[in-house]
Amino acid sequence: MNKKLKFIFKNKKNYKFILYFLVFIVFIFSIYFLIPNFFHYTPKQIQESFKTSNINIKNISNINYKLLPSPRLRLSGINLDLGMGVLKINDAQVDIMLKPLSIIDYKNLNYKKLLIRGGSTTIKINQVDQILNYIKENQTKINFKDNNIILLRKEKKIFQINNSIIKINNKNNIQQLDVKGLFLNHKISFNLKDKNNSKIYITLKVPELDISANILLEDSDNLTAFKALIDLEVLNNFFQFNLTKEKNITINRGFVRSVLTNSAFEGNVSFSPYFFFNLNIKPTSINIKKLIFIIQQKYFLENFYAIEFLKTMDGYLNFKNKSGGKVIFKNREILVQNFKLDKKKYIIFDAKISEFGKKGKIKFKLNDTIKNIHISGHLIPSSLKINFERITFEKEIFTAKKVKNYEEKFENEVVRNSLENIFNEVKINNFFKSF
Repeated sequence: MNKKLKFIFKNKKNYKFILYFLVFIVFIFSIYFLIPNFFHYTPKQIQESFKTSNINIKNISNINYKLLPSPRLRLSGINLDLGMGVLKINDAQVDIMLKPLSIIDYKNLNYKKLLIRGGSTTIKINQVDQILNYIKENQTKINFKDNNIILLRKEKKIFQINNSIIKINNKNNIQQLDVKGLFLNHKISFNLKDKNNSKIYITLKVPELDISANILLEDSDNLTAFKALIDLEVLNNFFQFNLTKEKNITINRGFVRSVLTNSAFEGNVSFSPYFFFNLNIKPTSINIKKLIFIIQQKYFLENFYAIEFLKTMDGYLNFKNKSGGKVIFKNREILVQNFKLDKKKYIIFDAKISEFGKKGKIKFKLNDTIKNIHISGHLIPSSLKINFERITFEKEIFTAKKVKNYEEKFENEVVRNSLENIFNEVKINNFFKSF
């Protein structure tokens, strides 16, 4: 019994020694990590520390040292420029994550990561090249949380990603950019990887809008000139094409496959001074019935997200099949020009769409160039209502009563509760024969 007591007392002394040692270690560490509270960090010192990382921190008014959850300097309500202003962040809170073993090196601010909270990040579409170059060359790990990304074209907002989480880092010699957020109230994810082998891999997903893309950029050392292979899926439409960027962007060997059409396409795209496309389309097949139904459902009922996305587009779609014609997206309007509705190419259809939704209208013109018949009016896709405003036949201007009679004839014999019938050659020919 005495031996046991001696063993316990002996061990108690050892335990006390270990306990005192642990308390001493905790005390030393606490003092070490609390020392920066007594330092006077200045805005100039912080700005100078980030110059080598090509980061300009502006409007620094409040600097606080925080020990938890890790040693950091917190700057509130500041603005930043990343990469000579290619990324501008406004009204954000920035945490500078300090390296634990260097926090008492007051004169040299050693940090391992930036955490940017809140605020908004503006990106100009004509600076995409510079942004990619910045990500490619950046060595600083930068994370964003609850940040709004705003894409601008000529100082006008094209679209916005809200509540985004962004990560820019270099891991295992791989430059990465990860973005997650809300686009038109739908989840979006974007990932870019530069594996330092002159190839950049990009993936984009917006599941609820059925949008996904896989992009491989090649020969992209400086990103002012490169080649790319792009696979894109939008609303069950599959696109694949090669893209070459030199002074301009050229698309070739493009193909689209969907329930609506099988079609080849090629053309040009530019981002400077604004986003613009000019594409030649060569359809081998088009499901007019399905196409009209989708347009009617998505743009003339209540799908406002699809409408807003459509209004951001500027460019030309030039059809190179027997119907010819072109579709022009400009100034938030859509123009349909010079579409031939018959094999002999005598009957021409033109239209302008500037109003969408349930009250949206399509202003149109129907011309028979042989019989010299010209009809103008508008239709409301949501209700299939046709309204003829004016008809001229061999320079004769029809009376209001006569226009109304032909309007009813067109509704009853051509449209017949389906907009696709406007493109039915037999029905259209029979209607013009009635003149």
